[in-house]
Amino acid sequence: MKLDKVLFLQQNALGDVVLSTGIVKAFREQFPHSHIAFLVSPDTADLVDLPFVDEVVPYTKGMPMMPVIRRLWHYDAAICLDFKYRSAAIPFLARIPVRAGIAHKRKLFLSHAVERHPNSENMYFTKHLADVIHRAVGLQLTEDVTHLCVAAATAEDKKIADTCLPQQRGDTIRIAVAPFSSTTAKDWPINYYKDFMEKLGQRANIAFILLGGPNDAAKEFWIPKQTVDLRGKIKLTTTAEILRRVDYFIGSCSAPLHIATAVGCPVLAFYGPTSPHKWAPQHKCIHLEHSQSCSPCDRIGYGEPCGGNNICMQQITVEEALAAMQMLWERYPVNRFGEK
Repeated sequence: MKLDKVLFLQQNALGDVVLSTGIVKAFREQFPHSHIAFLVSPDTADLVDLPFVDEVVPYTKGMPMMPVIRRLWHYDAAICLDFKYRSAAIPFLARIPVRAGIAHKRKLFLSHAVERHPNSENMYFTKHLADVIHRAVGLQLTEDVTHLCVAAATAEDKKIADTCLPQQRGDTIRIAVAPFSSTTAKDWPINYYKDFMEKLGQRANIAFILLGGPNDAAKEFWIPKQTVDLRGKIKLTTTAEILRRVDYFIGSCSAPLHIATAVGCPVLAFYGPTSPHKWAPQHKCIHLEHSQSCSPCDRIGYGEPCGGNNICMQQITVEEALAAMQMLWERYPVNRFGEK
């Protein structure tokens, strides 16, 4: 199979895009001379402007398709890392001979289509993608696919981080918290967060930084003292720079969690409707879960089996979270210079 010019496509949610960088990075390390294009939605393009990507191609539904098709005309191979119809249609229309990915009712557009692995829920997402590539075209990625990446900070990102973040003096520990995810079923209860953060503040001198998108900014949340609320106020690349500088991250299965992992920030993650085997970071992560008979439910509709009662997340107690945070501190201590 010729691999001089290879296109990767990922138009799922932001977290999936960040996770997919592990695949693209591993491919680059194995094929250093290939020209790599990465097609993503425009709102995530800045975050994947990476040194191992030769060309970021922004595209989403509703944009003119012909300029993208001309740009990618006769590439050697296209690897669909998502399950979108348009991600399969674009390389088909661009006359790319090898078009690989999960079938998902789009076999017409793919030359090498495979079904989901029957054990995919128990495979870390990037390893599942690597398995899809291997089964589809016989390409075995030999490099580690679990290391994620995001774009380097711009001068503007660094300036905003300098301004927004509280100064780290003495024993201050800076912890980023992203309490809201893409669906309320994945969120740890707000009153749990309040109790948890209050008790955490009694154990150490904590400065909290709240992170989230524009839709999260208006959501009700308890704001403790020494808290910087950045929800809906900063770009994704600035979020990444904030996470590079803080000491720890706390949140459920969400894009900020994967960005934190990509920049090497130790994380405490809460899981329920999604499988930690599939989605929990492989590095510097402690996760909590209370699996139910219906877990995970993301494949059949978040919260549908329990009527949206979120019982799997409610069963993760504040005491468990405090014990897990203590473990995170011990595994990844912060020295007096704030280095992780």
